[in-house]
Amino acid sequence: MSSYAILGATGNVGSSLLQLLSKNSTNEIHVFVRSRSKLFNLLPAVKDQSNVIVYEGQIQDVDLIAKCIHNTKAVFQATALSENVPGCSIATDTIKVVVEALRILRSQDDKEKLPKLVVLSSASVTDKFWKGVPRFVHRTIYNANCYIYDDLREAEKYLRDQQDWIAATFMKPGGLVSDVERGHELSLDECHTFMSFLDLAAAMIEVADTGDDRWDMKDVSLVPQTVGARFEYMAPYVLGKGLVACFFPQLYMSLRAWIP
Repeated sequence: MSSYAILGATGNVGSSLLQLLSKNSTNEIHVFVRSRSKLFNLLPAVKDQSNVIVYEGQIQDVDLIAKCIHNTKAVFQATALSENVPGCSIATDTIKVVVEALRILRSQDDKEKLPKLVVLSSASVTDKFWKGVPRFVHRTIYNANCYIYDDLREAEKYLRDQQDWIAATFMKPGGLVSDVERGHELSLDECHTFMSFLDLAAAMIEVADTGDDRWDMKDVSLVPQTVGARFEYMAPYVLGKGLVACFFPQLYMSLRAWIP
């Protein structure tokens, strides 16, 4: 039996991970959520799955996070914002709590094998995945998600400072959409837009199940095996909204309640 932990199981990536992992009844899956009821509304079948153990609480609860990730072989850090909100720090805050939780586990038993971390990030924070793309295109996309990406960069920097005792992989997909699973290949050199959340989840699971250290502290993306996922037609709107948040943050925050 393999045991995994998912932090952020009600998001698009986290729920996709849970859907795929729960297909195998021999997997034990620990999920950390702020709202148990939200999880069950999103994925009703999970409520009756004995191999899914739900931990409900706030991400700042280090002791609860330590219980959630204890005796797992991999932790999927899938908490992230999809909206370019000024000052967001959810990725960094979560990573700091996870590191502290790992310290607790290490202090309790220094011989225990700590879980591998598979951390959700973005191809936009790594230049190598944008080779061949005009710089102004990359810069525009980065600016439209500047607060999210700055947070991801800070989280990665913090975690890389712990690489002498923590094994982690940074998953850096291109644009993502809700679509069926179409098949993926892992890549250290290129990304693809758009890929489905389910394909990303499958890629993250593949990294977690690798029995060696080939992906440790690496930036890993994915490309499609077949025809890529559908185009996200709302992307231009989301891009424009993100640029307003980047260049006019006070205006954006004052209008946020009125912007769909």
